[in-house]
Amino acid sequence: MTPASSLLIGALLGAANAGAAAWTARRAATLDSQRAIQLVLGGMAVRMALVLVAFALVLATVPVHRGAFVGGLGLLFLVGLAAEVALVFGRTDRPRPEA
Repeated sequence: MTPASSLLIGALLGAANAGAAAWTARRAATLDSQRAIQLVLGGMAVRMALVLVAFALVLATVPVHRGAFVGGLGLLFLVGLAAEVALVFGRTDRPRPEA
């Protein structure tokens, strides 16, 4: 497999992770702080496990150029992480209604 196609496969896996991270952070923005943290951390744990499984499966079953694959995945993974952090820390806490 060529380095370009290996890079593309890694980038697609990283982009899928970044998209899921952005969706989770956007969804958490509508929740109160406690629920938002639970959703973001739970979503992160599930995404990390799925990316690890997909990463291992690709390396074990597809004859990819390892450096290009890891580079593409790593770059998009970091972009997704930065977007998620920006969305989570950019949210403003709304005052809670008094019961």
